[in-house]
Amino acid sequence: MSLLRSGYYGLSWLSAPLVSGYLQWRASKGHEERNRLKERKGVTLTPRPNKPLLWIHAVSVGEAVSAITIIQAVLKKCPEIHVLLTTTTVSSAHVIQKRLPKNVIHQYCPVDTPQAVTRFLNHWQPDLAIWIESELWPNLMHQTQERGIPTILLNGRMSLKSFSTWKKLKGVISPLLSRLSLCAVQSEEQAFFFRTLGATEIAVMENAKGMMTPLEVDPKKYTALKKEIGDRPLWLIASTHPGEEDIIFKTHKILRKAYPTLLTILVPRHIDRAASLHQLALKEGIPSALRTHRSSLKDVELYIGDTMGEMGLFYALSPVVVMGATFVPRGGHNPIEAAQLGSFVIHGPHTFNNPQLYDILSSLNLSKCVSTEEQLSPLVLPWLKIKKESYDEPQQLRTYREKGLENLIKLLMPHLKALREERG
Repeated sequence: MSLLRSGYYGLSWLSAPLVSGYLQWRASKGHEERNRLKERKGVTLTPRPNKPLLWIHAVSVGEAVSAITIIQAVLKKCPEIHVLLTTTTVSSAHVIQKRLPKNVIHQYCPVDTPQAVTRFLNHWQPDLAIWIESELWPNLMHQTQERGIPTILLNGRMSLKSFSTWKKLKGVISPLLSRLSLCAVQSEEQAFFFRTLGATEIAVMENAKGMMTPLEVDPKKYTALKKEIGDRPLWLIASTHPGEEDIIFKTHKILRKAYPTLLTILVPRHIDRAASLHQLALKEGIPSALRTHRSSLKDVELYIGDTMGEMGLFYALSPVVVMGATFVPRGGHNPIEAAQLGSFVIHGPHTFNNPQLYDILSSLNLSKCVSTEEQLSPLVLPWLKIKKESYDEPQQLRTYREKGLENLIKLLMPHLKALREERG
């Protein structure tokens, strides 16, 4: 064990008594579910199924939703397998709860202290572990691998900044990456990053977020909201971050000069910001309403989404979507979800978190990048003439999704087959 690895292990062991207070504090801020805090310490009352158990870990909403698609495909090929799906964020748990297929258990991932990880692994004893994207927790990876559990990293990705940081901590990460049974990454650049840090069994895969099934749309809510909107021109801004709403307010005022009945739907990435955005819009002279509070859209210009699980509804209604986290350097959220429900995607220059997905849409003429905020209103304007009548998935996206998922399952099948044979 390297000096760095020993240091991390020791510090995380000593910090364990502080975890309870830290989790309670996070719960008070709404970042943890108070009644499920024990899961974060590796404690659960849910029994382990007496079947081959595949453990899949996904951090937040995007990874968790794509994990559901992967799980469905795995269970179709291997129906006797049971799946433990762990996530970290409250929002991801809420979004996937109603989507869990049969034979799938959801738990919160334990914090990365040796004690919590030990309790978690002692209870669940997974036969195969798959981690999605960028969750590289040293204690979790080390203890899993030390128990002889095969480990796979799917959709592997790290930023240049993270790569530079891990290079300085190579003594910690290299032994863990070198023991991965499979390290499937998003691009050749990512393959270079992971190979440099110690991974050996590397494959380049299509982005898993491009394989996810389209978001669900509640038909009753869709019909009701579509009727209420009527013939009003409509555009949607999805998953915004601080610094982007000012751009949207300015653009709304410009567009409204051409379309006085314009309805702008704004959904912040973190819905706890919705109330403050409502007040900010009113100060800007823009009549606004929250989805949870409004009674009518009659005099509303800005409609703020502050609910969970309704993103598909808003995508289905809007002919054009402006993606958040692209006009500030946050890297851009997943644009595929909007395109799958028939929306044209407009985005800013910051797409470094999902470059492959944005490139796909651009190559299919389903998106457009603007370099400055001044370019936004001229690009949105023509779409306001369009009355969207359906939200069918474009055929080219369906083909890409199905082919990518087929290739991914082929990549996983040798490991799934070994899992079944070992338990069998």
